[in-house]
Parts: sequence; C-alpha cells; structure tokens
Amino acid sequence: MALLPGDDGPYVFESQVPPEAAGRTMLEYLVTRFTYRDDKSWRERILAGDISMGGSPSSDPMLILNGGEGMACLHRDYVEPQVPTDWTIAAMGEDWMAVSKPSGMPVHSTPRIYRQTLVWQVRRLWGEGWTPAHRLDRDTSGLIVFSRGNRLPRWLGRAFSRSAVGKEYLALVRGILTESVNIDLPISLAGDPRIPLRRRAGSGGQEASTFLIPLGADPDGRGTWVSARPKQGRTHQIRVHCEAAGHPILGDLLYDGKGGAAYLQRAAGEDPSTWRETSGASRLHLHAWRLRFADPPPGTLSQELSAPPPASWLLPREASFPD
Repeated sequence: MALLPGDDGPYVFESQVPPEAAGRTMLEYLVTRFTYRDDKSWRERILAGDISMGGSPSSDPMLILNGGEGMACLHRDYVEPQVPTDWTIAAMGEDWMAVSKPSGMPVHSTPRIYRQTLVWQVRRLWGEGWTPAHRLDRDTSGLIVFSRGNRLPRWLGRAFSRSAVGKEYLALVRGILTESVNIDLPISLAGDPRIPLRRRAGSGGQEASTFLIPLGADPDGRGTWVSARPKQGRTHQIRVHCEAAGHPILGDLLYDGKGGAAYLQRAAGEDPSTWRETSGASRLHLHAWRLRFADPPPGTLSQELSAPPPASWLLPREASFPD
C-alpha cells in the first residue's frame, strides 16, 4: 500500500503561519520553511495563484506576513516521496480502532507527505471523525489508538494527559543490560542549532521517568532487547532516556550516543550505508507494543491492546515477557 486509489490528484495543504514569521515576506517564509522547493520554484507557485492566505489567493511574493494567519498551498503535480504504509488494524470496536503502523509512516501530515499519513488513510477508508488519542514518532512502529464520537475521545484524552495509561514498548538497545533500571531524568530541548528537534535529559526540563526491563541478549550480538515503560509521554522520551543511560536504541539517528552524528550524515546526503553504520541499523528498533487502560467506560475499548513486533525481528528465545 502507498497512495490509496484516487489520491493521485491535486492536494491542498493547510497550515498556520507561526507568530515568529511576522514581518517576513511570504516568499522568504516558504523558502525557509518548506525547503523541498527553491526560491525560483516558490515564486512561480505564488505568481500562479497556488498560495492562499486567509482563504483568498495571494499572488504577491513580497506580501508581509502578520504571523498566525492560515495558509493554504495547492499542490498540482507534486509527487510525495514513498513511505511504508502497510498498517493493519489490531483490534476494533464501534467507536475505537487500534492500529499497528510501520516504521517510517507519519501519523500526521508533514511538509512533504500528506496522503501517506496514518490519519489521512484511516479517514479515507473508515470515514471522517476518527482521531488519534496519542502521539507516535514517525520512525517508531506499533500501536496507536483512534476513536470517534464525544465520550470516548474525551476519556482517552484525559487518560493519556494524566499518564493513566500503561504503555509498553519493545526496543533493542546497545550494550549489555542485565538488571532493570529506572531512568528518572527531566527532558528538554538540547539547544543544538544543527538539530533543533533534538532533546536532552538533565536538569531544567519536563519531569520524565522510564523503566527498562531486560528481556535477553540479541541473538546476533547487537545488544539487549528490553521492555521500555515510560510513565509520561514526552517527545522522544524513551529514545532520550536510553541514550542518557548509555544504551542508545539501535537505528536511532537522533539519539545515537554520538550527538546525532547519524542524523547529520543523512541530512548532508551521505551514502545510506554510512549513517546506518553509525546508528547500527537501517530502522529504529522501537515498537509500541502494549497499552493498558484502567477502568475504561463500560462497553467501549478493551482493557489491554497489543500489536506484535515486526516479523523480521529476531527476539531471544529465552526472553521472559513481564506482565
């Protein structure tokens, strides 16, 4: 599965201009925000009337932005880069759906991917109104819950925001881990101008705690398989904590234990074999495995949901999967 049938026509991407873009020209903002097109290409798009501001087409490249206004971009002949889209339904009820997504598939639209996102395809196949109840990184595979209606989305939103959902991930980390460890370190932005999205563990951030339980050594000698249980849901929480503990997750470009060297190698256009060797694998070995809900509303979702790990993963035979 890639694009769904009928999804190969023109597409309108809607976004909001951030407040910090106030005072910049529309052309400057588009060139620096959406870097997959250059100055000449964006100028042509603007002059062709493909950009709308506040619902009205705007053909002036030098229009000064206020920040906060809505922007819509008509993509006439844009071809999305292909991403894995072989998602499956793990379980389903009347107003909820547990989906298992592949690594590499974004949940929400990105500046380059619109119709190969999980939200887009779920709604195209099952109808509008389905909303994801929580986040899952693009590079992480596994379980994500959708719901619809009024009561259940509100209940799920409160449960996840209050850290009242038991979350368990399966990961392959570098090094040898023989005993369980609780990593209790706040998380904040790392402040690295080369990688603005990178986080760090240390003082001054948001409270975060992750419990790692070793499951056994990797049969190929690449490290240790662990059950990772984050108490909160901070951005990149498990990945940041594993790196901070000296056990980065195999295939993690951002948190490779080397300051994001693998990420920078890929961004610089180096051969894939280079950054794959730096990170240890061709994909992030992190899978959203199980979710547990305490006292869900009667007649709604199951108390426990799970998504099996990728069939290609070779787990240790002696692995003991804790409850």
